[in-house]
Amino acid sequence: MPIRSLVAFLFLAGPAWSQPQTLTTGLQSPTKMILTPRGNFLVSETSRDPNSGRLSFVSRAGVRRSLIEGLPSGIDVTLAGGGGPSAMALRERTLYLNIGPGDSERTGATPGTSMLNPQGASSPIFSSVLEIRFSAEVDSIGSTFRVTPQHQQALNDGAEVELADAGATARILLLTRFPIAEPHPVAVYKFSNPWGMALSEDGRNLYLADASQNCLLRIDTATGRWRRLARFAPFQNPTPVGPRLVDAVPTNVRIYGDSVLVSFLSGFPFASGNGRVLIVNPETGAADTFINNLTSVTDVLWRPRPGGRPQFFVLEFSANQSANPAPPGRLLRFDTAETQVAGTFITPVSMAFDEATSELFILELRGQIQQLKID
Repeated sequence: MPIRSLVAFLFLAGPAWSQPQTLTTGLQSPTKMILTPRGNFLVSETSRDPNSGRLSFVSRAGVRRSLIEGLPSGIDVTLAGGGGPSAMALRERTLYLNIGPGDSERTGATPGTSMLNPQGASSPIFSSVLEIRFSAEVDSIGSTFRVTPQHQQALNDGAEVELADAGATARILLLTRFPIAEPHPVAVYKFSNPWGMALSEDGRNLYLADASQNCLLRIDTATGRWRRLARFAPFQNPTPVGPRLVDAVPTNVRIYGDSVLVSFLSGFPFASGNGRVLIVNPETGAADTFINNLTSVTDVLWRPRPGGRPQFFVLEFSANQSANPAPPGRLLRFDTAETQVAGTFITPVSMAFDEATSELFILELRGQIQQLKID
């Protein structure tokens, strides 16, 4: 599918589908969600506490259980939330799991600067991608695997770790890691924050969006070798509040034919119109605007439509994130040049679509999954 621009205008209509229903509650600072082959869910969850991240299995009935516990986590730079497990990609019995920067970063002495945590990070494998090979399909595993600090150190040393529980096993290796921080002329250090990830259809490459380094990476799944395909330039700040330029802040990646779609939150003050979706050539890194005039985009996905052009769904964290209080997030649908509001959501961060049932699922940072039937 060649690169092309959708560049739709926002036409807000009434709800097109049924009202969202709550599938489950009580998740622990969830960040990303994917659908399993049998229509259940894997949810990555972070924590402010060291080594308390987890991967949860949530059934279609909304019942949660831990699949993996003890994953790297820690209080993030804002001192308000946790950083740890985030993006995932599943192919047969192999799961790729991204680990964020955790508690590696702290605010520098000068406003707008960052420094390494003077107390040290709580894990040696922050800012990495783990490859986890299960002994059975993830839908059939009833075990809970537990990662210890000793396991994390072994992974850091290049070893492969095997976890066992109730007859099932999970073999974990450190596929690749990224520099925790790089020198920056203004921020002193610019930290890595790998956040969104998608796996190519042939399973050969992972495409990863770094929300802090503002770039798209391609990772070879056979070797772990990676390269930066594209660096995304900052946006102009159209408001009198905040800096003249704001970071692009890519949030997720989706495979779209022979291209990839990348969604963008943008940085403070989260001005209306700075959110967007770009379409990127996965070989050259060339990027074009695909959907623009958005606000605080956290995810994008699409589905084919028989006899017509695909439908695109865009998730916004808030319609005005800098307001106090900020209004709820929203789901937008793009067909031709029309966008419709599908509902309002509180802190939405990730989406999953089940083609078999025409249901869309929205993960909220507050710890809930919402579901709604679409046309």
